[in-house]
Amino acid sequence: GEADAGFVYRSDVTPDRVDQLQQIPIPDPYNVLATYMAGIPSVTSQAGLAREFMDFLLGAEGQRILGRWGFEPIGAPEP
Repeated sequence: GEADAGFVYRSDVTPDRVDQLQQIPIPDPYNVLATYMAGIPSVTSQAGLAREFMDFLLGAEGQRILGRWGFEPIGAPEP
């Protein structure tokens, strides 16, 4: 109740609050997109588990979960 308006990332809005907000599209020239990277460290004691998580994240179920929380689809991993 202390502000008339604010900006948040779509991914910051929980599904239980989305109907309480008004979305106003920002024109592309003024919109700042955040990019979140995912990767596996070159040195890790849990390489197999890390690979399983990355496979899940890039798979259909992981993408569905991310989409539910407002994230855009992930592109193919870089070599």
